[in-house]
Order: sequence, then C-alpha cells, then structure tokens
Amino acid sequence: MFICCKSNKKPKAIQTQTQNPPQTQPKQSKYQIRTSNDQDQHSTNLTNIDGTNEKTNISLQEHEKFILNEKKTLEHERDIITKLIELPDKTHLIDFNWAMAYTNYIKDIGLHPGEIKNQILYDKIRNREELVLDKHYVLVNYQVWNMLEAIYKGGPMLTINDLDRKSDNNILDQSLKVFASPSMNDLDLKQAKIRNIQLMPIKELQIVGLENEIYFCYLNSVLQCLMGIPQLNYYFLHSYQSECKLFSYAYALLLRKASKVHYKSRIVAKELIKVLQKHFSIYEMHDSSELLLFILDKFKEEIIITPQLNLSSQDQFKQYITFIDELFHGQLNSFIKCPNCDKISQHQDPFYDLSLPLINKNFMQRKLTIQECLNNYFKEEMIEGGWTCSFCNEKFKSIKRRVKITFAPNILVLQLKRFQSYPLQKKIKEPVIADMELNIKNFCVPEVIDTKYELQAMIVHSGTIDQGHYVAVVKRNQNFYLFNDDEIERLSLNQLNRIDQAYLFMYRKKCD
Repeated sequence: MFICCKSNKKPKAIQTQTQNPPQTQPKQSKYQIRTSNDQDQHSTNLTNIDGTNEKTNISLQEHEKFILNEKKTLEHERDIITKLIELPDKTHLIDFNWAMAYTNYIKDIGLHPGEIKNQILYDKIRNREELVLDKHYVLVNYQVWNMLEAIYKGGPMLTINDLDRKSDNNILDQSLKVFASPSMNDLDLKQAKIRNIQLMPIKELQIVGLENEIYFCYLNSVLQCLMGIPQLNYYFLHSYQSECKLFSYAYALLLRKASKVHYKSRIVAKELIKVLQKHFSIYEMHDSSELLLFILDKFKEEIIITPQLNLSSQDQFKQYITFIDELFHGQLNSFIKCPNCDKISQHQDPFYDLSLPLINKNFMQRKLTIQECLNNYFKEEMIEGGWTCSFCNEKFKSIKRRVKITFAPNILVLQLKRFQSYPLQKKIKEPVIADMELNIKNFCVPEVIDTKYELQAMIVHSGTIDQGHYVAVVKRNQNFYLFNDDEIERLSLNQLNRIDQAYLFMYRKKCD
C-alpha cells in the first residue's frame, strides 16, 4: 500500500444532474453515377471473390476523401472496392440479394441497390435458422463493409461470430442494447463507428481538475489519462448507460460534469468513488497501473454477457469483442524454433499493457528511452527449465524464445517495473525519458502495418514504495498538461523532456 504525501482533504458532497444526449438521424449520401462501361480490367463481384494475401492498403485519408467527395463517381468506387476485396479475413455478412444488386450496379448494368438489407439475416439468426454461404449471404472483409456502410447506410452489421449465437436473447441483442437509438439503422451506424475508431467523431472534454478528497491521487491520475482519449469520451457520452451498469454509468456522469463546467474547474469523481469502494479499500493508496486495468475490465464486463466456458480465450475475444478491446487490446505471440525438426511452436497471449523491465545502471550510464526499454523487452531470451517440442517430442534443457506483437492496439499502454517486491521492497528510480513518437515495427510480425505511435499521456510517481504521490501528464488539444489533482499546469516541450520518473505511458496510434 502507498500513502499519498499530498492530500488530507475531507469528502465534500456534490450534487449532479444527468441528461440524455440528443439523437441524430443519419443523412443519405448523394451519389453521382459514372457513364463509362469499361468492365474488363475493373470487374468487381462481391458474390464470387477469393481473398488473397496481397498487401492492398487504402490509407485513412484516401478513405475519408472518397466518402466526403460529393463528386465521386461509380468508377472511382469500383476501383477502391476492387482493391479492398483483395484483402483477406472475410468476417462480415452481407445479404446475398443485396450483394447481387450491388455487383450489377457497380458494373453499371443495374439500378442503385439502396440501403444494405441485412435485416433478413438478422431475423434468421434470431430464429435460429440455418444460413448458407452464397445463398443467403456473402462474406466480405471489414474494410469493404466499412466502405459500403458509409456510402449506402443500412444494416445491421453482422459477422461470422453472430452465426453461433443461438437464442432470442443472444449476444447480438445485448450488444445492440448498448446504444440508445430509436431505430435499428441508427444502432447499426453507431456499432459500425466503434469498429473503426479512427473515423469516430472527436469529443474533447473541458480541461478540469479532480479534487483529492483524501488519498485519491492514484485514481485521479488514471481518470485524467482516460479523459484524454477522445474516442472513449465519445463512446460513453453517446451510448446508453443503464444505472445497473455501475462503472460505465458512474464514468459517464463524470464526463458529463466535465462537459458542463469552465476551463480549469474542479470536480469530484463522486459516483465512481462510491462504486469503487465496494470492491476494495479505496481510502488506502493503490497502484495506478493495476487500477487502470481493473477499471477497463469492469467496463468490458458491463458491455458483454458472460462468455461461453467451452471457448478458448482467443475465441472468446473474437466473439465478445468490445469497444474497450477496440482501443486497448493487443496480442503477443511467442515463437520457439525446434533445433531438431525446425518446426516453430507458437503461443498467443492477449495484452492490455506491457510491463517493461528497467536496465541496470551498470550497463547504461545515461537516461534510458522507452524505445530502449522496448528493445530490452523484445530481445531474444533463453528459456531454462526444460522444453519439449510438440511436433517431434524432442526434449531440451534450454531453448531460445522470441516474442512478437501480432496485433497492435490503438492505445498502447506501457508500464515500467519501478516497484520491486523481491528480494527487497524498493522503488527503482532509474531515469527514463519518454519518446514523443514510437515505431514498434521491429517488435511486430510483418503482417502488422500500422506501427507508429505518438505520446498521449504519462503517470508520474514521486516518493518511495511506501509513501508517494501520483500526477498525470496528458495531451489535450495538442498541448501537454500536468494534472496534479485539482491543480493544472500547461507544460512546455522543455518541461516535458525533463520528466524522467514516469511510471506508466500511453501512446496513441498515429494516422498516416
């Protein structure tokens, strides 16, 4: 346990009011039809396309430019869709008849297909009817679905995981209830947006301080980091939050408070504190990194239903992906090559943060960087204690293992191992400076393309392992601010570069 060195304030009662966000109806997109009839080199057929492993990439800027261009032509759409359908990982269902109509339309031999009509598939899934590929539906990858949904609207969005949901009160119904909208189309539009978070509307909150009622600096620092993520703000402010979902509802109330007050006002996370104290002794100092993972886990629990016990952890993630996963989930693979048969054994591990060891000063007589800490974490290591190859059954006393990132999160959370409990309890004060930008390409498998990140937030701990204080440094409106509970200070680049005792880092994936 830590004891906060700063606060001795007593709790204050604060009255709050809640309001439901206004609902908006989706606008129909205007569209211009081309006049050319060229078919030979640009034939596009959603009902008969095999995925390839070719790295076809449409940049975010090209995607947005096409969607927003009121003078776009059908020929331009056909060119982009032709590129996108070559990508593998076909996971999204589209009604077969609509896909046929769209195929004819994109070839300029049919009428406009109208909105995507997946409601019939949704009804069949609810009624537990069997669906047949290329008879009732076709499969497309996420990029194609995202493009078509943005242009033609409609829905609902369905994936191959929905085919396994067998009851009327299934997970699909539960996930749709997360969004408070009057129509099915509105629900599907919101659900589609959270699956491409880089295209979500940005909701920057007012910059506010959080009062420290007693020993809450560890909580306030975590909340300031979360409040600095615009996509997370947008989700909780514009999605339905039932009072029975305690953590989500309490956090949404905090965001609404921050949305109503003036710059540098002081507010209290009163509702969230009440919820947290039911789970642990909140008035004692706790580890901010552990608290962050605890809160994210509670958010996830309130979004999804209990997973099926007979599924592996990887299958459970695929079936029960949440918006929290969209933001923070990453995946590591460990690779071990057998010296005898040359076969490679792999093991997958999901992660929401990476805990980086610090390099001893005896080997590094200067300040470390986060990049160097990552190099140390991902270096090839020797595994002792015996290993048996699952292919040839050969046994080895030691074996080399390499770890790579196979899925890079949108928000990369890195924690430094500053607190040591064995053999002696102590805090490691090794100075580490934050890289303003990171490229994790060398730590990823080749299939991971987007590997560039920029610094979003830091949590800094001062003091010892027994007594200390947490503050947060968060990027807001393109500037970095120091949040010391209810005290706020804008930092210059020079001040930022002098911070070398940070404990936790958040990096946001860059948009090329």
